[in-house]
Amino acid sequence: MADSKPQAYISWFCPFAQRTWLALLEKKIDFEYKEVNPYDESERVKYLKINPLGLVPAIVHQGHVVYESAICIEYIDEQWPETPVLPNDPYRRAYERIWSDHISKKIVPQYYAMLLKQSHEDRETARKALLEQLVVLTDAMDKEGPYFRGSAFGMVDMMLAPFVARFPVLKHYRGFQVPTEDRYARFNRWWAAVKERKSMEKSTPEDERLVDVYKGYAAGNPTMS
Repeated sequence: MADSKPQAYISWFCPFAQRTWLALLEKKIDFEYKEVNPYDESERVKYLKINPLGLVPAIVHQGHVVYESAICIEYIDEQWPETPVLPNDPYRRAYERIWSDHISKKIVPQYYAMLLKQSHEDRETARKALLEQLVVLTDAMDKEGPYFRGSAFGMVDMMLAPFVARFPVLKHYRGFQVPTEDRYARFNRWWAAVKERKSMEKSTPEDERLVDVYKGYAAGNPTMS
């Protein structure tokens, strides 16, 4: 039954986990929050029994386990159809998936490249690519907005927002920020609306905590301190 209480395995610092957390909060689902640190060996051994990949997020519901952030969002949307994350029209659903995939393949890798790469040249290449792909994405957004498909906060927004919420980490370690010039106006308008949502306020850690926890990544060592 969809009304049985799900358990959500989340790491407070993880942008992928925040995607699932956002979906649960936006739909006002009564769920059990289970904090897990997959970088901690003792926790990881236990957690592997839930998710064999050892990654967050994961949802345990009705005796089944669902993992991978985009799949978790869709599972939540289908199990609790009120306040839909994806539109009903098949083409619009496909369009939303196309741009969610764009985020995963074109934006997220550049974020981590900027953070992990130790040479200035590599980081500069990633910076330019990240900004360019943000423009490509925002060109696909509804012109009125403020969200990706208009007035409804949906899957593409949930896929991107946790990484933008971690741009202060890039600013601290790499001096990165999205410019305010006209080319980025749609992105900046999108982010101004997204960051004010109650679900974002509840699920996004303070910048100082994120900067501290990602210092290993910034040093080229992808571990959490």
